[in-house]
Amino acid sequence: MPDLLFEIGTEELPSWYVKGGGEALVELINERLVAARLTPGEVVGYATPRRLAVWVKGIPAATPRRVEERRGPPASVAYDAAGGHTRAALAFAAKNGVGAAELARRDDAKGSYLYALVPVGGEPAAAVLPELLAGVVLDLPAPRKMRWGEQTTPFIRPVAWLLALFDGALLPLEVAGVRSGTRSRGHRFLAPAEFEVASAAEYAPLLAERHVIADRAARREATRRAAEAAAAEAGLVPAHDDALLDEVTDLVESPFGVLGRFADAFLELPDEVLATVMIKHQRFCPTMGATGRLANAFVGISNNRVPDEALVRAGYEQVLAGRLEDARFFWRADRRKSLSQHAWGLSGIAFQKELGSMADKTSRVGEAVVALVDALDLPQADADAATQALPVFRADLATEMVFEFPELEGVMARAYALAEGLPVATADALLGGVSPKTHEDAVPTGAAGALLAVADRVDKLIGFFALGKRPSGSADPYALRRDGLAVARVLGAMGWPLPLTTLVEASAAAYAGGPVTATTEVQAQVVEFVWDRVASLLEGNGAAVNVVRAAIQGSVTAIGAARRVELLTAMLRLGEMDDLMALYKRAANLAKGEPQAVDVHAFDRPKREPGAGVKRELFQSPLEAPLLAALPGAQRGVDELLAAAKAQLPAWDLRDPAPAALSGLEPHVAAVVGIKAPLDAFLDGVLVLADDGDLRRNRLALLGEVVRVLRRLGSLEHLAGA
Repeated sequence: MPDLLFEIGTEELPSWYVKGGGEALVELINERLVAARLTPGEVVGYATPRRLAVWVKGIPAATPRRVEERRGPPASVAYDAAGGHTRAALAFAAKNGVGAAELARRDDAKGSYLYALVPVGGEPAAAVLPELLAGVVLDLPAPRKMRWGEQTTPFIRPVAWLLALFDGALLPLEVAGVRSGTRSRGHRFLAPAEFEVASAAEYAPLLAERHVIADRAARREATRRAAEAAAAEAGLVPAHDDALLDEVTDLVESPFGVLGRFADAFLELPDEVLATVMIKHQRFCPTMGATGRLANAFVGISNNRVPDEALVRAGYEQVLAGRLEDARFFWRADRRKSLSQHAWGLSGIAFQKELGSMADKTSRVGEAVVALVDALDLPQADADAATQALPVFRADLATEMVFEFPELEGVMARAYALAEGLPVATADALLGGVSPKTHEDAVPTGAAGALLAVADRVDKLIGFFALGKRPSGSADPYALRRDGLAVARVLGAMGWPLPLTTLVEASAAAYAGGPVTATTEVQAQVVEFVWDRVASLLEGNGAAVNVVRAAIQGSVTAIGAARRVELLTAMLRLGEMDDLMALYKRAANLAKGEPQAVDVHAFDRPKREPGAGVKRELFQSPLEAPLLAALPGAQRGVDELLAAAKAQLPAWDLRDPAPAALSGLEPHVAAVVGIKAPLDAFLDGVLVLADDGDLRRNRLALLGEVVRVLRRLGSLEHLAGA
């Protein structure tokens, strides 16, 4: 089958668009070809700052021939009294390009209609592709498009040329005033001339000869090697992250590494400041030596190999020196004040118009933290670190460094705290309290920082929910979902037995007499919102929706829900739970008829002797006593299962899969499943809803005990039929 090569040549694309734009082009081409009945073979994508292209390996030469049934007018309209075709029938035939003899009458659920059997397909691919490709260019998604010159066609950047080859021949089309051709262009500086492309297979090799690495993955690897080679000139290694490597990859078509240096004096700055200046503001790669600290050298990745590399190096060094000089000025100026003095400036920084200043917010967070320290019974060292951090929490927002480099919030709080001699644990708490900032960031590792982090986020959630500013659909202008995810992640990572309701109540109490009222309805909305984030994290790691629902409705803590998800998943995998789940659902439905018979929040109550509320003297059926006798064994099995889950999975960041698979559950599952036979016999052989009120209540109480014991594993009714 013939191949298709299609290249959209552009002015420089934004680096943030190159990767996604290339992927979108591949996806859209494939989608449109399938819709046109030209199902392709492999679709290979290319993406550089100056081009997006696809090589479609194997396209049918023509669309497949087929017969299409098209329904026409009702038979009552299509035929006259003599059985001949009416004008309506003949018009229908003409419209579909068939003769009257090719029309057929058929009956279906809607009545009797005239049908035309129309042969379709067989269109040459070369006739279909021009319009298809033009539509792809117009529909290629981009968050922001532009128009240029006299053109009205929008695109992410001006289209400079189009290359379209089908089966080695020109595929003529026009988009945005640009006609397709058989020529491409090389590197803007090193090989700018146009060149002829005779086939799709030679496209990438010809570009490589002209200093363009069209394959993004190969260019990323070349960029990494260029940085390593340049750093090795000084006996150093690059200290960059994947985000920088990705960004630089999409800034160049052919990477060339240039080693530069800066004055030793700038090494007085914290490594995080040096890295931020180099990475975020100059796209330079920091380097590291054997000491583990950043060295006074960096690597710049150029898109051009120039004869005088020293000139490029000097330019890099000059612009970086200016940035570092500014950072050093901020570093020294900020340290003339203590963090406590900087904290005074929080009263002049708005948190949110209706919710007061950052000083107001940190005051509320402080009240919540004090309450939560008591609720969690934290070790004294962690409690001290949290309370010592409170007076200066978020104080770095008032510093010049964070004003200039907002991404350093928390990092600078820790650095300034250490510089003025505050305890390391307190300094770590100040950084942990604003972590994680993104879904990719790590959660705080210390309890003090984690406590600040969750209290800070929940304070924000309560305030915005009280104002009616909760997320709606895809709209989340205040990043509240991100805050909810952070709360869920931190709670899981700490493994705290902290009910979400307790956490929210502590923050709500801090709003007393404040700018908004944290009503019980608002609190319930925030709790539900955080539970939704817990669910999204667990489902994102592959957990079944019904298992997550069962676990969450059977839990009061985030870590408890996560453990139950792993536990229920493992139990279901053993294959012995299906019948028990169905029986549990029957028992739970019956027990609902007697509110006093079952405590629906049994998972959140102190454990008690099973069957304590059941009166043996009221037993009349021989099937009642065996069910009561089976309860202690089932409860021991449940206890052992929950204990095993807690021991094997004490804590983890819920963004990630569970760190281990649960093991050794079989004997405990067998103990739980032991209640299945007596429960089945009871439900089939005992009239639970007896006319006698005492009998009915006692039998419902017995079922309630069964539900209470099993419900500690979760809301198992969601698993019936799973």
